[in-house]
Amino acid sequence: MSDSLTLVKFAGLVRSGVSIDKAIQIIGGLPEDRSLRYLLRVAQDVGSAVAGEIDQVASIYLNRERAIQRIAVAQTGPKASARLVLWLPLATLFLAQLTGLDIVQAVSKNQILVISFGLGGLLLAVAKLVSGKLIKKATPTNDNLGFFLLGVAMACSGGISLHKAQNKALEIYKEIFNQIPTRHELQLCAEALHTATHTGARVGELLRASAEEMQRESATRSEVKIEKLNIRLLLPLGFAVLPAFILIAVIPLTVSILGSQ
Repeated sequence: MSDSLTLVKFAGLVRSGVSIDKAIQIIGGLPEDRSLRYLLRVAQDVGSAVAGEIDQVASIYLNRERAIQRIAVAQTGPKASARLVLWLPLATLFLAQLTGLDIVQAVSKNQILVISFGLGGLLLAVAKLVSGKLIKKATPTNDNLGFFLLGVAMACSGGISLHKAQNKALEIYKEIFNQIPTRHELQLCAEALHTATHTGARVGELLRASAEEMQRESATRSEVKIEKLNIRLLLPLGFAVLPAFILIAVIPLTVSILGSQ
């Protein structure tokens, strides 16, 4: 069962009146995530509801899972091509050996062919390394953007004052994440509290809306990275894998044919 589905079930149990600890026990545990642990800690400390925030976290998990699936699809083509280019030279050389061309002897006696084989293997290793780095760079991470705002919103819904809610959420945030929220997040929190104080607007709705906006921006950045990955994964294929095929198969085969003549 995916993490997003686990959280949806957890939120449903909590919303129906099941305690947090009992709900965790029923679903067999929650994903190991500091952001999730932070929200649950705030809810338990101030006695506030948490189902709505868990739904929001489930949505974040779902977007992250979809992004990882898209990355897996994006690398399928280059991976298959690289695998083909890796095995095709070996198959070609094996068939050439069976037809009477002494590839092994030609390579062992020719230092240039040994170097060609070595360079081909090096290019394949470089292509794999570069592709791995590109994929890692595009893979979404478990960031905690907007969660401080959600924590303050939850603390406010627990019935304490705005000032105490902010301090409580900040205290738990420092304890869980070992850092303070970003300056932008603190500014958004201050603006929401100021607006609520002077207009009577619901501070929880303002804070949740700001958190959703931050998370949408983060999701958009991930989408851009994945779109770029579709193109960038072709670079190792064109500049390393295909030249490796020439170095490992074409050059030795050509030299063996010329040598036999």
